[in-house]
Amino acid sequence: MTNFAVTGAQWGDEGKGKVVDILAKRFDFVVRYQGGHNAGHSVVFQGERFALHVLPSGIFNPKAINLIGNGVVVDPFALIKEIEGLRQRGIEVSPENLRISDRAHMILPYHGIIDRFLDSGIQKIGTTGRGIGPAYEWKAARRGLRFCDTAHLDYFRERVGQELERIQQHYHEIDELRGLDLEGVMSRLEPAIEFLAPHITDSVTLLAKAREQGSSILFEGAQATLLDLDFGTYPYVTSSNSCTVGVCAGAGVPPSTVDEVVGIFKAYSTRVGEGPYPSELHDEIGEAIRKAGFEFGTTTGRPRRCGWLDLVALKYGHHLNGFSTLAMMKLDVLDALPEIRVCHAYELRGEVIDHFPASITDLKEVKPCYTTLPGWELPTTHIRAYDDLPEKAKGYISFIEEKVGCLIGLVSVGPDREQTIIRDKRLQD
Repeated sequence: MTNFAVTGAQWGDEGKGKVVDILAKRFDFVVRYQGGHNAGHSVVFQGERFALHVLPSGIFNPKAINLIGNGVVVDPFALIKEIEGLRQRGIEVSPENLRISDRAHMILPYHGIIDRFLDSGIQKIGTTGRGIGPAYEWKAARRGLRFCDTAHLDYFRERVGQELERIQQHYHEIDELRGLDLEGVMSRLEPAIEFLAPHITDSVTLLAKAREQGSSILFEGAQATLLDLDFGTYPYVTSSNSCTVGVCAGAGVPPSTVDEVVGIFKAYSTRVGEGPYPSELHDEIGEAIRKAGFEFGTTTGRPRRCGWLDLVALKYGHHLNGFSTLAMMKLDVLDALPEIRVCHAYELRGEVIDHFPASITDLKEVKPCYTTLPGWELPTTHIRAYDDLPEKAKGYISFIEEKVGCLIGLVSVGPDREQTIIRDKRLQD
């Protein structure tokens, strides 16, 4: 069977949840391989909108086993809240269809407190304040606690006590941290550990057996390429490898496991939080795109920064991920615009460049070079076949394909699963 990875090609919020939901029905496993509950995937299922944060988007496929991989950092309280929220709405979530890697690190109560404190300083990143960054920091410093540790509660309690003592000494100025004590923390954690225990599994063995048996696997990332710790707009990035390079380390599989990579991007661009954003709009067009696309964070509700499509950044994402095909989301948001601009290059200190700079200083200084294309000024939300799209909409799609060098195999014209045009046979049943 063919295994797919789905990766955001921009700054996140591209619509990965919808694409995974469309694809998930044909896969035996759906694996989330990095990130935490700072991510938000919106999925429309049977006419209802669901917001997923940690759970893989395949949770709506009754035949799929969903795995939260070892590369994810998991807040047990947030995960339980998400599970119970879905159950209340009639969605089955059980140890049969949801597994948690025993090697996944836990976000503990002190991580969120430290995250919010650090992001209130001089160099504000614009994090969600949910403890994701500190949890990854603890992991890299070999101080983290994993789900496998919860099977040895005396050891787990001892380690939590050691960490509380250490951080209360180091961050003595944080009142909220001083209010934490071991008994109070453990009295909250122990019921959560008991609740999640049936879901914990040896994910490396699970996926190895799945590959041996010929099961199909869909790997789902959170955030996106331009927020990747190594390849994004550092330091305004997330704390893990959010492009396809993160699949192997975050799921515990060899590189040969991934057969196809689907890159998700919007017909325009958005960004949440701080950091450089060359094609950002600060005018009425940007506001119109925000309103038409309902560009507000799934997790935080924050208004997203909006701008024109940046092909320099998109092609950079293609170089990193090796997209087999692209999925363009929210084409319909541009339906009313008389003209559409596309950034095809940057000007940096008088020189035109076509590559995405590593330096944050350079990225802040670049000026976008635009190509202006005619808008189609016709509704597309009802269209289900590529040939039925307005000619100017097809011209816009062709222009992007030519510049990036990759087929746009899926076009979304609305939030519902049915509002999708599929051109690439690899994405069909």
